[in-house]
Amino acid sequence: MDEVNMRHVRTEEQRALYERIAAAGICSFCVDFCQGNVPTYHPKPVLRETKYWSLTECFPKYDGARAHFLLVYKEHVSGPPLPPEAWADLGKLTEWVLNAYGLRGASLLVRMGDTDYTGGSITHFHAQLICGGEKSGEALRVKVGYVRK
Repeated sequence: MDEVNMRHVRTEEQRALYERIAAAGICSFCVDFCQGNVPTYHPKPVLRETKYWSLTECFPKYDGARAHFLLVYKEHVSGPPLPPEAWADLGKLTEWVLNAYGLRGASLLVRMGDTDYTGGSITHFHAQLICGGEKSGEALRVKVGYVRK
């Protein structure tokens, strides 16, 4: 399984970045968020860290999202099991984001496993906290996988 799934990029800027990552043959989440480095590949800074997670703004943000955050698990795994403390830590970090940014609501999307099934682009366990706009017109659309045929 490749670390980057190019079929799921959403912008040309993201495509160029992911081509660099694929050429380097690395997991960019490990390099940028798990080794105590200042992010090299991800263009946004780390906003907060815990024992288990690194928090940053997502790149690129989903079209129409008011706020979009990326929570990267600090060990290179593609999915659970995680220790119960890691799940509790994710909950505390999510609560911190909601309060710190004054978000009245958000969706927590967890990406795990084979990206050909999840619609994700990086094969490293992570979550996204996505806040749309107020109820008005068009719905915010997020790919979470594919329709079974």
